[in-house]
Parts: sequence; C-alpha cells; structure tokens
Amino acid sequence: MALATLISYAWVEVYYGKAAAMPRKELHFSIEGATPYSLPMARLVQYLRELAQLFANEDKVHFLKVDEGSADCTMEIEEEVAPLISERVERAAKGQGPTEATRAYKSLRSLLEKDEKSAYMEWKDGDVIAHFPKKPGSSTETFGPFWQEGTLDGILWKIGGLDATVPVHLIYDNAHHICNTTRDVAKDLAHHLYGQPVRVHGRGKWYRNADGNWELRWFDIYRFEPLSDDNLLDVVARLRGIPNNDLLESKDPLGEMHQIRHGEK
Repeated sequence: MALATLISYAWVEVYYGKAAAMPRKELHFSIEGATPYSLPMARLVQYLRELAQLFANEDKVHFLKVDEGSADCTMEIEEEVAPLISERVERAAKGQGPTEATRAYKSLRSLLEKDEKSAYMEWKDGDVIAHFPKKPGSSTETFGPFWQEGTLDGILWKIGGLDATVPVHLIYDNAHHICNTTRDVAKDLAHHLYGQPVRVHGRGKWYRNADGNWELRWFDIYRFEPLSDDNLLDVVARLRGIPNNDLLESKDPLGEMHQIRHGEK
C-alpha cells in the first residue's frame, strides 16, 4: 500500500477515533456576500488570524473548512471552553475583557468594513454570539438569522462528507438548497440520489435582504419522505376518478386540501 494512502488512513483513524471522541461544538463565522471562490486566500488568513486572537484557547479551537454559499468559516471548539469563548466574544463586542480580544474584534470589524461586508458568528444550534453589520445606510445590509421549522422539496443530486453532520444538496425549480442531516438519515436518503423528488422536514435559517426578499442559508433535515414524480394531468385525472369526491363540489378545493394536509381548521 502506498505511503500516502497509509498516512490518509492513519489521519482518519486519529480524527474519528481520538479527536472525534472529545465533545465538541461547531462554530461558524460567515462573511455575507463572499464565497470561497471570491475571497482571496491571503484575506482569509487575515480573518482567521484575528479569530484565533479573539478566541484564545489555541489548542482547543480547530479550523475545519470554508463552506459554500457565504464564506462560512467552520470551526470546532472543545466543549469545555465553549462557554468561555462565548463570553470572551460577547465582552469584546462591548469593548470589555482582555486587550488582545478587544483589539482582535476591532480588527475583524475593520477588515469587514474595508471589504464592504457584514458577518455573523454563531453556534450551530443558532445561538448568535456576535453580529458585524455594515455601516448604517448600506443598501445591502441583511437582517437575521431567523430560525423556522419547515419543509423543502427537491431532487437529491449530491450527498456525503466526512463530518458527523452530512451535507445534502437539493435542486428544485432552479433553486439550490444546501442542507445538513445525520448519518442515519443520510443512509436512507442516499437511495433517492438522482431519483424521484423528496420532501425533507427540518429547521431552516433565514435572512431578509435589503430588497425585502427571504434567503435560506441553512437547513437541518430531521426526516424525509419520497414524493410522486407523476405529472399534474395524471394526478388530476385520478382525483376526478374517485367516486363521490367532495372536492369536485367544493367552493374552495385548495383550502380543503390544505386543511387535510396540515390539519388546520
């Protein structure tokens, strides 16, 4: 076996054996309006340098990746220091705490202002610990995040990854949704890759942009169900063929179907 392959296997064993056994929390620093393809590497290094100074606890903070969409710097924090880092960031935002932390926080704001970007910092569960808005009067300022339970429909065209949470990509009506789910759900979901549409149920993270439109940035999938890929004409024909179908006599068939689906009165 090639040396490179042995090293790769050894790294996976260490990461998922010893390192993964340590309780950790996932922290995100997302730069609005930037992507991994548009943000220069040298600039990314500057952001990461200031984040390391802001967090301290260098041996317990681990950088993982920059996700697609907004330049989302994903980090893992060992659980024992997570509350300390939250408090350190929140105090730095108020100009309090250690000098190096307040200086790093100001440096992050300065970098974002020069890049004309906004950013936010949050734990994976949606707890935002810092928000770096654009200067007042900016026409591109966004508001959020807002978390809400909901569903998404789409064709599964990509799934997989090495993290404990598995990335899932759905395509629907030219919209591309990047989601996450557990490994157990991903195993069942994988059978529908490039197949019939699915409806996923979960919790989404939404932002409202300067134009008043809602943008979905994150969606955690709890469960899913396959959908029929029959065309509308076939479905309508089957509905009409049901004996004593009250929907045909209803004054508000769409309203009644909504009530049947959601159980609302």
